[in-house]
Amino acid sequence: MSTKLGIFAVISLSLLMLTPAYANVVSFSLDKSFFTVDESFSFSGEQEGKEIVYVIIRNSNGGFKGMLSDPAPGQGEFSVIPRPVENFFTSQGIYNATAFTDSQKEDEGVTIKIEYDGNKIFEVPDFVLQLKPISDKEVDELKTVSFTASITDSSVEGEVYSLEKNPPSDATINSSTGKFTWTPSGSHGNNPGAEYTFDIVVTKGSQTDRDTITITVNEPDAVNPEPKPEPEEKTETKQTTDEPKELEIPAPFVDETKDPQSYVDRYNDEAGYKKWFDDNYPEYSSIYQAVGLEEPLEIPAPFVDETKDPQSYVDRYNDEAGYKKWFDDNYPEYSSIYQAVGLEEPKILAPFVDPNLDPQYYVDRYNNEITYKDWFDKTYPEMTIYEAVGLEEPEVIEPEFGECGEGTKLVDGICTVIPSESKRGGGCLIATAAYGSEMAPQVQFLREIRDNQLMSTNSGASFMTGFNQVYYSFSPHVADMQRENPMFKEAIKIGITPLLSSLSIMEYAESESQVMGYGISVILINIGMYFAAPAMLFFGIRKLRRVRF
Repeated sequence: MSTKLGIFAVISLSLLMLTPAYANVVSFSLDKSFFTVDESFSFSGEQEGKEIVYVIIRNSNGGFKGMLSDPAPGQGEFSVIPRPVENFFTSQGIYNATAFTDSQKEDEGVTIKIEYDGNKIFEVPDFVLQLKPISDKEVDELKTVSFTASITDSSVEGEVYSLEKNPPSDATINSSTGKFTWTPSGSHGNNPGAEYTFDIVVTKGSQTDRDTITITVNEPDAVNPEPKPEPEEKTETKQTTDEPKELEIPAPFVDETKDPQSYVDRYNDEAGYKKWFDDNYPEYSSIYQAVGLEEPLEIPAPFVDETKDPQSYVDRYNDEAGYKKWFDDNYPEYSSIYQAVGLEEPKILAPFVDPNLDPQYYVDRYNNEITYKDWFDKTYPEMTIYEAVGLEEPEVIEPEFGECGEGTKLVDGICTVIPSESKRGGGCLIATAAYGSEMAPQVQFLREIRDNQLMSTNSGASFMTGFNQVYYSFSPHVADMQRENPMFKEAIKIGITPLLSSLSIMEYAESESQVMGYGISVILINIGMYFAAPAMLFFGIRKLRRVRF
């Protein structure tokens, strides 16, 4: 019996020596890098034994927010039951999470900090993740460049390395060790000093750090070329420092067998190439000048906010003299404010154009009536008839066999429309404006009298030639006044009605003598109606007033 008791005592003492008196929590952390407000969060960690583990959450002021626990942990580990984030974290800030076992006190447990930003919770690390500086590299085509990225705190483990922001194709980095390797191909060094700029990134938990690196790739025969100027050239340079140096276009780095646009594309797409060009060729105003291309206009212009209505810029230009001067002084390369903002410039019609008429009507008159053409060219020398009426000027294409068609002649190798030497006069602008259309019966009546009676005889044609020279000197201005003033238009309409009635006599004139006779009669009738009758009426009224008074 005593022997059994002795063996039991030895075994019990051995168990007490092997089992720690307190099974303390060693470490713990969130089970994910972050949990959103819609999720349930949990912790897991390590302990020295197999006791129940509690995790108490308190705010920065020590206020109790809740508790999680693992009532049935495994040996040496634990994982608490998940709980909703929104039940514990109600306001943004830093919280303390303390884990301890059933045999520990809370103040003897392990504490980590949790941050809540309003959308998610995440662990605040107790270390600073920072990359060691990485110097820029230079390598020849087809040779390998290799280096290892690392962090300043060597005690941190489990960080992840990666490449971002347009790294070179085929470049790799080991996510665990940070070893970078790249062998540039022949296409990477088409131009001396081609540069590739990207980021080395390291991440652990919620922390991230990055370092930007530039790798310069050279052709084997273009690495650090040394200039070898002749002594005489150095002396000449000192003597002519004040003389402007003529730019070499295309620039020395341009391979003229290549498309120059390829250099422009690289400049716009590759930050490293852009920096290389700007640093080494500041004497060129742009990459376009360096490669011998004409620089395109930026449309819309740089000052234009594309979220705004482009018409607002046009309105300011037209309404504000200061804004107009600013634009004209700073953007002379644009032909107009419309081009700068990306709008089509409206066509401005000449003052004599009636917008209700077909604009082709004016073009036909210009091409077919010599007097109308002479009047237009003299009055509007700064524009063509097409510009005046708002039409696109047609391009007259030379026939295949080098002969121009009817109505055109060869001028400087181009078939050009020539005006017809027709004896027909111009239309009646005053009557057309008064009655609103050239197709009005009154206007057609005047046209028939002109073409059928007057222009069919020598005396009538001579009269119309002299009449047109006088008539077209003032009629366009009267027609414009009619379109602008309805009252004046009606007065003109009333005033020319007797004239139209008297001209009906001319319908009976068929021969030269009849045109002369009826014509003189019409002239006398109109002199009587418009001058003699008013004069007689005026003097009659004046005489009557003298008798009465």
